[in-house]
Amino acid sequence: MHVLVGLMIVGGSFLLALDHVTADFNGFLNLYSMILLVGVPIGLAVISFRFSILWSALKGLKRSLTDSPNKEREKLTRLLIEFGRAVRQERSADGLRILDQSDDVIFKKLGQHVLQRTEVLEVETDALFLGRRDLIEYQQGSKVFASLGDFAPAMGMVGTVIGLIQLLANMRDFDKLGPGMAIALLTTFYGLLLAHIIYLPLARMIAEHGALRAENLNLLTEGMMKLARRRPVHELQQLTEE
Repeated sequence: MHVLVGLMIVGGSFLLALDHVTADFNGFLNLYSMILLVGVPIGLAVISFRFSILWSALKGLKRSLTDSPNKEREKLTRLLIEFGRAVRQERSADGLRILDQSDDVIFKKLGQHVLQRTEVLEVETDALFLGRRDLIEYQQGSKVFASLGDFAPAMGMVGTVIGLIQLLANMRDFDKLGPGMAIALLTTFYGLLLAHIIYLPLARMIAEHGALRAENLNLLTEGMMKLARRRPVHELQQLTEE
């Protein structure tokens, strides 16, 4: 289904762009180039990735734009130490209250395992499973936007070739040679602009936020593993200070 929708977007973008081809150069804003370089790469992304992956990529982008890994680490460190003290002092009610203060689903899940005295191996297995699932959105987001960064310059070259073909077909009118060449090159310009100013920087941003989230999850997992083994709280403090 996603392939058919993607083909329709690509075909429709090409047809719509060709309807706005002009021989007059009116500056850097050109509908032909804009339609081609916005619509076709998106259509190619829809062809390349299932809708679930694209949706996951958008959620990864949203998390990267709205979440702060540094603030998350500070809050996680504070709650982890408070939770560790409650566990060591056998204050289960306080432990549950601390878990409720966190918005992190993995923190809550692993904390419940610790309070229920679940086997250490099961805690570790659940932490790995939940962590991988949590990081998928960042991985998919980085992959999709990196692909858009590859598609945009390629389609810019295709648009330039189309423009040159139309230019050569009208070589009899030399007055339009310069403007026609400028319009043809605009699509390459737009492709490079979209790739290196929007798509690839977004891909790198999402990947970086994913890496920071992975570090926070490693801290959380190691801390909960220590609590599951009933290690003293000062080991938690040492862990969070590393």
